[in-house]
Amino acid sequence: MILLSPWWCLLALCALLPWFGPLKGNNRVQNVLRSLLFVCLALALSQPRLRVENDRVHRVVILDRSDSVAPTDSENVSKQLEKFSDSPAAHLVVIGNPIETEPDGFASTKYLSAESTKGDSPLPAAIALAQTLIPAGDAASVTIASDSLATASDDHRSIAALRQNEIPVHWVQLPSVKRPPTPVKVQWPAALRKGTSSRVIVKVVSDSENASGKVQLRNGSETLASANFQADSTATDSTAAQYVTLEFEPKDAGFLDAQVVVSSDDSATDQSMSVVLPIHDPHQLLYLGDLQTGGSEKLAEMLGAGFDVVSADTKDPAALNRQLGKADLVMLDDLAAESLPTEIENKLVDAVKQDGLGLVMSGGRAAFGAGGWHARPIESLLPVELVQKEEKRDPSTSLVIVIDTSGSMSGIRVQLAKEVARLTMRRLLPHDKVGIVEFYGAKRWAAPLQPASNAIELQRALNRMDAGGGTVILPALEESFYGLQNVDTRYKHVIVLTDGGVESGDFESLMRRMAGEGINVSTVLCGGGYHSEFLVNIANWGKGRFYNVPNRFNLPEILLKQPSTTKLPSYRPGSHAVRARSGAGWWGDVDMSELPNLAGYVESKSRVGSEVLLETALEKHPILSTWRYGLGRVTALTTEPTGNGTTPWQQWPDYSKALSRILQRSAADARDPFQFNVENDGGKVIVHAIGQKSRSKMTTQNMPVAKVADSDETLNFIRRSPDRFVAFLPAPPKGQSMRIQTSSSATPLRQQHLVVASPTVEETHVDPQASIDLGKLADVAGGQRFSLTSDWI
Repeated sequence: MILLSPWWCLLALCALLPWFGPLKGNNRVQNVLRSLLFVCLALALSQPRLRVENDRVHRVVILDRSDSVAPTDSENVSKQLEKFSDSPAAHLVVIGNPIETEPDGFASTKYLSAESTKGDSPLPAAIALAQTLIPAGDAASVTIASDSLATASDDHRSIAALRQNEIPVHWVQLPSVKRPPTPVKVQWPAALRKGTSSRVIVKVVSDSENASGKVQLRNGSETLASANFQADSTATDSTAAQYVTLEFEPKDAGFLDAQVVVSSDDSATDQSMSVVLPIHDPHQLLYLGDLQTGGSEKLAEMLGAGFDVVSADTKDPAALNRQLGKADLVMLDDLAAESLPTEIENKLVDAVKQDGLGLVMSGGRAAFGAGGWHARPIESLLPVELVQKEEKRDPSTSLVIVIDTSGSMSGIRVQLAKEVARLTMRRLLPHDKVGIVEFYGAKRWAAPLQPASNAIELQRALNRMDAGGGTVILPALEESFYGLQNVDTRYKHVIVLTDGGVESGDFESLMRRMAGEGINVSTVLCGGGYHSEFLVNIANWGKGRFYNVPNRFNLPEILLKQPSTTKLPSYRPGSHAVRARSGAGWWGDVDMSELPNLAGYVESKSRVGSEVLLETALEKHPILSTWRYGLGRVTALTTEPTGNGTTPWQQWPDYSKALSRILQRSAADARDPFQFNVENDGGKVIVHAIGQKSRSKMTTQNMPVAKVADSDETLNFIRRSPDRFVAFLPAPPKGQSMRIQTSSSATPLRQQHLVVASPTVEETHVDPQASIDLGKLADVAGGQRFSLTSDWI
C-alpha cells in the first residue's frame, strides 16, 4: 500500500491530546474513541492506495483502409495484426473499407465506417474511439497505420487527451494512392461582387513532378473562367501545391453553385470539386450633382453592373437621408456647397469617420474652392487643399474737398487744411476723381471734378487759395452734392475742412439726403479746439467720420474706401498631360501609360499624408488623390468624370475600367456594423460576428442578424463581449454547404452572404497540409515511427 499524501499522517499525533495536556479526558472509553477518530481522519487524508502488480497492457491498433491509402502488402499487414492479437488486451479499429478476413484474437474489433461514409478517414474520431477502449489508469499504447490524410481533421481534443494521459502513439506510414492534379481548396481573398472583376484561388495538389493542365470554373455547362497551371519541377515535396487564380465577373448576386474542374495533360479523367460562392450585391453609389446634365445616367452606363447608381434630390433631406443609409459610396460631382443641406453634410461626415462610408468629390467650376466648400465640415475630409487665389481690387472713388478759406482760417489753419487735402489726394488712384470747392462768404469750384492723375492742376488750385471773407458752408455743401449726382463710381465722399465757425442752417436734412444717395460726408477740424459739436453732427448725419487736426504733427489718415478682393477662377482649361504615380496594385490591369491628356481640371494642393495617384506632368497639381479618414476612404478627382474636363479620357477604351477601379477602391470596406466569419469545431459550426464600429455603438438596438437562406431558420447570437457575438449551428453534411444571409438590426437592408462549408471533405480531395501530422504526434507522445515492412509491435 502507498500513501499519496503522507504528510497528513502527522495529524495522527493529535490522538495523544485526550490523554495528556489541558484536553485530557477522565473517561477512558471516550479518550479511546477520540484517539481513534484522529487516527482515521489522518489515514483518510493521506489517501492510501493498494499497489497490485499488473502486466496487462492495452494495445489499440487503428488501421486506415480508406480510398486514399494505396493497396498494401496484405500478407505483411495480416502478420502484424496477428502479433497484436496475441496480446492479452488488444483492440482493432478499422477506418474505411472492411477487412476481407477479420483476424482472430482481438478483444474487440470496431469499424468506423457506415455505408454512407465508406472510404472516409475520420482519424480524430478513430483516436477518440481508441481512448474509450483503454481503462483509466491502465498502461496502453496506440498504433496508427495510416497515410495521415483525414477528411475531418478539425477536432484535436482526442489527440490532446492522448498526450495528457501519457499514452504513447506509434505511426506506421502507409503509402497513399497516386492521384492526378486535384482541387483541394477554393478561397477568395476579397468579396465577390456582382458586375465586378472577382478572383478565386484554387489550390491544386498532385503527386506528379511535371503535372500540368487547365483549371476551369464552371456554372453548369458555362465556363466562367479558366487558367493553365504547371507544377514546379524543382519542388522537393511530392505533393507540392499549385495556386491557380481564376478571374470572372459574376452576373447575379446571391449564391453561385459552381464546379472547379481540373484537367490534366497526363490523365484522361478530370477531377472536379463543388463549391458555393457568395456573390454580394453591387456597390451602392449615391450620386449628388446638379450641374452635369444626365451625370448619373452617364456614370451608370460607364460603370456597368458593378455599381447601382442612385441619384437623389438634395432638396429632399428625408429621401436623401434614407439613401445615405444604404450607400457604400457617395459622389459629390460638381456640386456647390449651398446645394447640400447642412444636416445631411454633417451626417455624411459622421458616416465617413464612424461608419466607413466612402466619399468621392469630383467636378470642375462649381466644385472644391469655387463651389464654396472652404471652411465647411467636408473640407477637413478632403485629401487636397482648396486653393482659391484672390485678386485685390481697389474700387473707384469720387472725392469733393470742401475747404473753408474765410478770414477765420488765416495763418496755420488754412495751411493745415491744404496739408490734409494733399495727403488725402495721395491715397487716390489715377482712375479716381477729385474736385475742390472753396467757400469764403461765397462758394466756387477751385478745381472741377477730374481724374486724380491730374495732380499738377489740383496742386495749383490748392496753392492759389488764401484766407479772407465770411464763413458760409451750406451753399458749398449743396454745390458738392450736385456735382456728385452724375458721377458713376463705387464710392462718393465729401470732406469738409474748416475751423468750426460756420453759420446756422438746415444741415441735417441735406446731410441725410446725401447719405441716402450714397454720398458720405466727413468733417475735419483744423487748428481749432479738440472738439466741435457742429462738425461731429454733420459727420454723423452724413455717415462719415470726424477728424481733429490741432497741428501739423497730427495729420489724420482719412479712410475713403475699402479695398475688395475677387476670387480668381481655379479651373484650368486646356490640354494637360497627366501621369500616374501609384503602382499597379491600384489600377489592376489598366495600362495607365496610355492615359490621354486632360481638357481641364481644378487647381489644388495635396495635403500631407494623402496619396497622389494622378498628377499633371508639368505643374504637378494633383488630379486624383486619396487617403483614409477615420474608418472611410475619401478620394478627390479634380475634374468632371462625365463632363468637358474628361472629354479626351472618354474616348480612351480603358476609361470605364479605370473609373470603376477608382470608385471600387474608394467604396466602403467597413460599412457594415459586423464582420462575420466561420469556425468549424468538431460537429458544430461557430459563426462569429465581430463589431467593426466603436463599442459605444454596439447597443441592443444594433445586434447581428443572420438567417439560413430560403428558410425561416434564424441564428441565435450570444454576446460574449461588448463587440463579439457567437451563434452555433450543426455542421453541414459532407459535400454540402449552408447558405446564410447576414445583416444587423441597425442596417436590415444591407445584407451580405456567407457560405458555411462542411468540415468533412471527400477522401480524394483532402488537402495534405490540413491533415494530421502523425509523425509529429508520435514524437511528442513518446511513440515511434514504423515503415510498412518493419515490426510494429
